[in-house]
Amino acid sequence: MKQRAAQPSAKEAVAPHWTDGGPLGTAPSFLTPGETCWRREPTERASVLIDAAAYFAALRSTLANARDQIFIVGWDVDSRTSLEPEPDVEDGLPLTLLPFLRALLQRQPNLHIYILVWDFSVIYTLEREWMPSWVFSHAHPRLHFLLNNDHVVGASHHQKLVVVDDRVAFVGGIDLTIRRWDSPSHSVDDATRCDPDGVCYAPMHDAQVCFDGVAARALGELARERWQGARAKNPSHRHNRPPSAWSETDSDYELWPLRVPVDFRDVPVAISRTFSSELGPGNDVHEIAALIVRVFEHAQRYVYIENQYFTSSTAARALVACLERATGPEVILVLPLIETGWLEQSSMGMLRRQTLAKLRRSDRHGRLHIYYPKLPASDHGLQIHGKVMICDDRLLKVGSANLSNRSLGLDAECDVIIEAQPDDVDCARTAHGIRRVLARLLGEHLNLPERVARARLATACSLHEVIEGARGRDRCLEPIPEQTPEPAVDLGMAFGDWFVDPERPMIGETFAESLFPTHIQIPWLRSAGACFALVLPVLIVTMVVESHATTVAQFIHSGSVLAWLWVGYVVACSSFVPLSVLLGAICAVFEPRFACLFALSGALLSAGLSHVVGHHFRSLTLRFVRGQRARVLQHSARRRAFRATLIARLVPLGNFTASNLLAGALNVPFAHFFLGNLAGLSCGVAALLLFTKRALIAVSAPSALNIGLCVAAAASMIALCLGVAHAVARPVVARRAHDQQPAQ
Repeated sequence: MKQRAAQPSAKEAVAPHWTDGGPLGTAPSFLTPGETCWRREPTERASVLIDAAAYFAALRSTLANARDQIFIVGWDVDSRTSLEPEPDVEDGLPLTLLPFLRALLQRQPNLHIYILVWDFSVIYTLEREWMPSWVFSHAHPRLHFLLNNDHVVGASHHQKLVVVDDRVAFVGGIDLTIRRWDSPSHSVDDATRCDPDGVCYAPMHDAQVCFDGVAARALGELARERWQGARAKNPSHRHNRPPSAWSETDSDYELWPLRVPVDFRDVPVAISRTFSSELGPGNDVHEIAALIVRVFEHAQRYVYIENQYFTSSTAARALVACLERATGPEVILVLPLIETGWLEQSSMGMLRRQTLAKLRRSDRHGRLHIYYPKLPASDHGLQIHGKVMICDDRLLKVGSANLSNRSLGLDAECDVIIEAQPDDVDCARTAHGIRRVLARLLGEHLNLPERVARARLATACSLHEVIEGARGRDRCLEPIPEQTPEPAVDLGMAFGDWFVDPERPMIGETFAESLFPTHIQIPWLRSAGACFALVLPVLIVTMVVESHATTVAQFIHSGSVLAWLWVGYVVACSSFVPLSVLLGAICAVFEPRFACLFALSGALLSAGLSHVVGHHFRSLTLRFVRGQRARVLQHSARRRAFRATLIARLVPLGNFTASNLLAGALNVPFAHFFLGNLAGLSCGVAALLLFTKRALIAVSAPSALNIGLCVAAAASMIALCLGVAHAVARPVVARRAHDQQPAQ
């Protein structure tokens, strides 16, 4: 292998000179079982299937020959998914997923099919099939379906894999769901690319890996483990036949999909995972994140990435360090030009712009190149949904993990890795297989036959040179324009890290510890920050109400509107709407006495209802707390329920509804809980009334005196709440200090 000498020009600084196509033998291995991967097991055959048309056809061929059991594990599975958009198959089996699976079960009397799908968030309700559990569970007695909630709060089940008889496995970024199918042509006007309602969708690019051997058996073990975890949380499904372990009997039938060429033979395949355990951070699995960091640390010539997102702080830090090195690899990022839908564009898109701006600032040596696939007659180009990473002709990674905080730190993910290690017998052949996959990917994006793409890779000095040489065509890779985030985006970025793309579980420990503290010792800065967080939305609501005062007055005094407003207020209080916003609106609209009655009655009813619900659904609610934290909080809450609840209402460190649900789940005595809410809310509403009325005057007549009085009212409100909270907390702190004194 030719080694590069340090040279001044930017082009030569990134030139890999890879004419022999082999790996760099001096580089350390990327794979360490227990650190960057779970297991590394042998296979006889492995192939990369680019785009869902190839995957669905290959999967259909393998499933048709299944005899014992099929595991389908996914973020989403839709019974209406078309495995073949055109009826050009001759096996007589249906083309749509659920009828196809039912036909397999009728043909094979010993076959069992297990489908495990994420118990999805409510925000995806309109995007998912209606009542999938009922649709699949009633299709056939040997078709077993579970919605998986075996993960911490805020996480999702994002693994996308299929295992057939523990002999052939498929892993990648493609779910068996609608709006995934597409062919490599990615024609914008392809009439076969449509959903069950006949609505055409945008071109979609993705990838899946197919492999057999012991590695497929290992993936079967992983699928069984996930199934059993979900089954334990769904007692009503325990009558289902548990999946059996792998057996070597009757193994003379062929499962490898027809017409799928083999890219790799007799090569080890590693499995890497992400998983956040409810048992605590010590049981979390972050093998994929560790692998990505190691790739950026040890890559020498190039890193090629296709991914739906790039928002991960872990990946960004590792890539920044890689780009800042004097010598290092060129990095090619192939991302979608924009995210799909306004929700993703305003959330993940915002985070991506921030991350890419940071990467570009760190690219001191001109080694970073960020592209999107351009398509003819398309304003936004090809939508990238795949999760592919290729490095130095030595490593190929395909799986479900995006380069996002969620995928690398929170969600359940599964990737497979093929590495050409120097001590492997077939190291050079594996490296050539990785290069062929790279050529196929580039050939598709640059509209070049694979052989032409391979020839250009063999003669070019860098991937960047190959890509730039094809620019100007109707179909090519175009640079993503630089976008400088506005200051307002920076603020949204901070909240986005917490709520849109969290890296850690969104568990309730943070606010629960303050709600039911084992000791109460609140730093003044944190307390003041929490109270100012209460003041800001109230001020905003006050300004809105003042600007529409006449309309609001006419509305609330008409007929039975007040009763419906009160009902809506109770529902909103019980639906995780911030209580400070609701109280601020009430204090701004109604006169003081009625505002107190209206606000207190609705909030107390909501608190009581939430407490009852939390107690009734205790096991579900306690998923907010991991490990033994629940036992500690339960003991503390029972001993100091009134004080803890009162302090939580005066110093709002957690969501009102969530804290009430948690109180019920922890069996907090209802009388103490109710009295604590009554005392805390009474004090809080009185303080809010004082502030809101002064704020209304300041908004309507913004003089220096009125603004000053408004600020004084805010300070008085905060001082009152903190003063009462510390006065209540003092006996607890004193008792704790006394308990900790050594015995004389």
